[in-house]
Amino acid sequence: MAAAGSLKPFYIALGAIAVVGGALIARQAMGRGGDRLPSLSAAALPPLPVGPRGVVLGSDSAPVHITEFADFECPWCARFAVLTFPDIRRDLIETGKVQWRFVHFPLDGHQYSPYAHLAAACANDQGKFWPMFDAIYNSQGDWVGASHPDRALRDVAQRVGLDMPRYDDCVKNQTAWPQVLADKAYGDSVGLSGTPTFLIDGHKVEATPTADQLTAIVDSLIRVHAAAPTAAATPAHPAAGRR
Repeated sequence: MAAAGSLKPFYIALGAIAVVGGALIARQAMGRGGDRLPSLSAAALPPLPVGPRGVVLGSDSAPVHITEFADFECPWCARFAVLTFPDIRRDLIETGKVQWRFVHFPLDGHQYSPYAHLAAACANDQGKFWPMFDAIYNSQGDWVGASHPDRALRDVAQRVGLDMPRYDDCVKNQTAWPQVLADKAYGDSVGLSGTPTFLIDGHKVEATPTADQLTAIVDSLIRVHAAAPTAAATPAHPAAGRR
């Protein structure tokens, strides 16, 4: 009873996000692209990697897990990344309340997006995904529409401080591209209708929350988790493992 009652703020907040999102946010059209780099040969790609999708930020012991499906060319994703995500990172992720997972979801029709996702995946191979994530979104106006987006993104990689010979090799040979394709396949399996889309402890949210809305949701879920019986107290119903 206590757990069910404490979920009320969670659903109120979800409803508010849906109303505001439907009224104010123009959703990006979803596509099933992902192999749109001009030189990409799907037949030449290695098998898709296995295991959990996306890039994680935050503690594995965080009580709430949030997955974001996003496209680097999407203006609403950029707005969220630049204006809202810094507060979320500071107040929810760095405090241990939330583990965040970014999942690549390049949209069909966004001709520049694949270059950015490949660049970010190559940065991830050097352990610098999140600095590259910030730099790509902050410079979206520089590389979207550029005559040579790969060169513009290479400049971004230099500013981030990547090992450039290693980055150049990754981009040229597209060695990190299967990571993006695997993420895209995961997003397709979830049934997305646009970006950004969020999974908040398994609840799909297709409008963009504010930092305050997301904080209210997270705090309500933490109260639910705290009130729930532990696996030790209820051995007949073990807690499900978290991916």
